[in-house]
Order: sequence, then structure tokens, then C-alpha cells
Amino acid sequence: MNLQIHNHNFDLTESFQEYLQMRFDSLEKYQEKIIYCKVELSRDQKHQKGEVYTVEAHLGLPNKNTLTVRETHSDARAAVDLVQDKLARQLRKFKDKYTSKARKKNKYFKSLKFWSKKE
Repeated sequence: MNLQIHNHNFDLTESFQEYLQMRFDSLEKYQEKIIYCKVELSRDQKHQKGEVYTVEAHLGLPNKNTLTVRETHSDARAAVDLVQDKLARQLRKFKDKYTSKARKKNKYFKSLKFWSKKE
């Protein structure tokens, strides 16, 4: 999967980059044909409650479908975990939706008269 990381006012260390790669590579078990994954990291220092991290992820799927998730948290790794969980949930829902459509089409096709066995 092609992972693109954009950071704004955020110090991206090598260990955090490896953590992002590991978390977003795990999404391939739900959908194998992920075209791209863009992750935008930002830190807001002038927030009333201290530093707040925002993680936004865009996932490109076949047929020009895109999933977008945005999450804010006081810890950057927790925000990444929340985004990854939401994307996994959306990918499962997306996959179930399209597999059920395919099963309905197969069921309809098998119910046609010319398909049934002649006795």
C-alpha cells in the first residue's frame, strides 16, 4: 500500500513513522486493493486544554471510492489508533455491502428457469 504522510506543526520521528506504517498496513486484511492512503498529522499548540493532535486519513479504494476519517486526541498515538479502528470498521462495512450484492445477483441468476435442471 502506498502510504503518504503529511505533517503540519508536528515532529515526525522515524519510530512514529514505522508505527503509522504498521497500523495502516494492517488495513489490507480487510481490503486487498487499497490504492493509496494519505495521513495528515497536525498539532494545535494554542488549544485551551494543552496540545491537541489531529489525524486525518484518506483511503483510496477501487471504483473511485474514498473513505475519510478525522480524529482528535491529546495523544498522537491514541488518535492514530482511533482513526485506524474507524477505517477498519468502514472497510468491513464496505466489503459486506458489496459481497451481499454479489450474492443476491448469484441467487437471482440461479433461480432463472433455464438454469434449473431439466428432468
